[in-house]
Parts: sequence; C-alpha cells; structure tokens
Amino acid sequence: MELDLDELVASYRLHLLDVRGLSHATYRAYTNDIDDLVGFLKERQLSSLDRMSVRAYLMRLHQRYNRATINRKLSAIRGFFDYAVRHGRLTANPFAHVRSLKHEDGLPVFLSPDEMIDLIEATEDLRDRALLELLYSAGIRVGEAETLHCRDLDIASGVVRVMGKGAKQRLVPVGGKALQAIRAYLSTRGIRDPLYSDEPLFLNRRGTRLTSRSMRRIVSQWSQHIATTRHVSPHVIRHTFATHMLDAGADLRSIQEMLGHASLSTTQRYTHVTVDRLMEIHERAHPRSREDT
Repeated sequence: MELDLDELVASYRLHLLDVRGLSHATYRAYTNDIDDLVGFLKERQLSSLDRMSVRAYLMRLHQRYNRATINRKLSAIRGFFDYAVRHGRLTANPFAHVRSLKHEDGLPVFLSPDEMIDLIEATEDLRDRALLELLYSAGIRVGEAETLHCRDLDIASGVVRVMGKGAKQRLVPVGGKALQAIRAYLSTRGIRDPLYSDEPLFLNRRGTRLTSRSMRRIVSQWSQHIATTRHVSPHVIRHTFATHMLDAGADLRSIQEMLGHASLSTTQRYTHVTVDRLMEIHERAHPRSREDT
C-alpha cells in the first residue's frame, strides 16, 4: 500500500496534541516509537507496508529491545495506523495481526523507569500524584497505603511507618519527590506538618478515607495517559519499585525489609533484572560475545 508517511505522521502529531491531550512525556514516547518505524522504512527505501516489511521490522525490534519495550512500541504503532484507517488513509491496519508478547512466567510485571516517570508526570491531580509518588518511592502495598494516617509520615526524617501483614510495623524511606508531592497535597487540606494530624493520609472527594479499590482505579485511569500495553496497578508499581532498586544496586535484604516480605525467597524473584542487565553488559563488552568478531 502506497502511503505518504511524512504527511500522515505530521497529521497524527497534531491529533495527539490537540485531541488526545497527552502529556509531553507520553507524546514524546508515542512519536519516538512511530519515528523509529518510519526511519526503518526509509532506510530500506520501502514505500509500502506489507507483511514482509512488517515482519522485517519485528525482527529488528527483537534484536534490539526487551519484551516490555517491544510491546510499548507495538501499542504506539497500532494506535498510529488505527488513526490512519479511521481517517481513510488506509483500508486496514498492517499491524493489526501482530500480538503483544507474553511476559515470562513467574516474573513480576513492572514498568521501565521512563514509563514510571511518564505515569507520574501525566498525573495532574495533587492527591493522585502524591499517591503515585508514595507507592513508587516506598514500594508499599495498596492496602498499607489505605490505612496510613498523616501522623505515620515523618517528613523531617523522610520515613513512613507502615502497618504490614501480620500487624507488623516497619519504617520505610520516602524520597524527596514523594515528600514534595505529599506536602503539596496536604497543604490543600491545611495540614503543614502531618505528624500532628490524626486524619487519614489520603481522602476521597467526600472527605473520608480513600479505599484501596479507589486507589486501584486512580492508578488505572492515569495509566491510560501513557504508552504502555500493560495493565498498571498499585502492585505493578510495587514490583517496579523493587526492580528499579535492585537494578540500581540495592541488596536483597534491604529490599526485603522495605517491602515487608517475610521470606527472602519472595524478594529473589526480582534478581532476574540484575541478570538481564549483566547479560546486556556482557554482550556489549566481551569480545567473544559479539557476532562480528
């Protein structure tokens, strides 16, 4: 099928900005993924998109990216060509038959750092942003977030006191960005220092405690503003916290304590990230790992 890709991409960019109202980060992710495909077609001087060219592009994706990144790119590309079909530029989406890749069995589903940042930046409501920042910064369970009181948060020390499973309390560090977001939210309620307030940390619009069910809905709703094929839940954010901490060099025992896991074996599920990172480093750096040696 002959297609003026440059003109179509320009039109779709305006659609994303004017109609979809995406955040800058999400808009950038969508357009970068689409530009990658267009660049691939121009490199090979392809003026049509048939199954062979789609297959060739999929092969390149598999050679360069992990499953999560491939799925994100496919989601962006399918949306682009759905737009083309709706506006009469194409009769069918050439990527409609391409399925997203399944996640590996037994491995936690998590977001990439860019996806997590996009999710937070897309969250415009002060309360919702404070919630997302806390879930990501502390890695706490949604049920634990529901039961928090303002007095459980010590902003000066940068910790939150969490009541975990089995009525076990633990202190979990909270990062500066999360503390800043929580302060901004609490200031709208007239609370300057949460240590001196017995109110629930998160309130619904009626002024009562925000439930874990509502928290799940909040996370799901804001996740629709980012380019990801995965269902995002508070537990996915908890997985994301642990994965990013381990990938950055945190030890398993510390992560176990922050997550409130009774057994270290539960925390060890996240070691696959370190292994993946080491494999990438080995393949990139070791002389006998490269195919062209």
